[in-house]
Amino acid sequence: MERQARRQQVLQHAKRIFARKGYHRTNISDIVARARIARGTFYLYFENKKELFEELLEQVLGELRLRIRRLRIGPEEPEPVEQLRDNLRRVLSFLITEWELTDILLNHSTGFDPELDSRIREFYERVADQIQRSLDLGIQMGLVRECDTRAVAYCILGGIKEVVGQASRHRRREIGRLAEEILDFGLRGVARPDLLAGLHRTEAVAAGASAK
Repeated sequence: MERQARRQQVLQHAKRIFARKGYHRTNISDIVARARIARGTFYLYFENKKELFEELLEQVLGELRLRIRRLRIGPEEPEPVEQLRDNLRRVLSFLITEWELTDILLNHSTGFDPELDSRIREFYERVADQIQRSLDLGIQMGLVRECDTRAVAYCILGGIKEVVGQASRHRRREIGRLAEEILDFGLRGVARPDLLAGLHRTEAVAAGASAK
């Protein structure tokens, strides 16, 4: 347990340095100085800087899995929209609290290390997978319109990335408000309801005309 605690301590120190200096400008000397350990001690826990960083990525993905819960339908279950709202609040709370790691993920400079770039892309693909599975389930449950769930998953992921990036940079903590805006945008878009109703009527007339 002591070894595991010390290893986690090294990860925490490294995360802060990555956020301040960026992954590529951080070196092992920075990490061991911040963690107050010998260089040889570092190598007891990690083979290199990249292995340490990849473990941080895995920790984030694991935390997101815990916070994105499967929607449940039943007489004693909360309304689906409320469950979505709770999912968003949990995810936003974690990402904004862990602002150092969020900053690394959003501002990681590509082109220096193809293997690491690939790991970052893989990380986002796996997050998109989670969102897509939720959308597919929503369609099955009759809660989500028929759509290209992969494309929509990327739209949602891109929007959340930008909102979280701005929130973490400005240290915003209005989790409830942010979650509400993201949820409202996802469910309604930005058009006024009366404009949407007019669009639907126009589409219906056009469809009728083409049928003739």
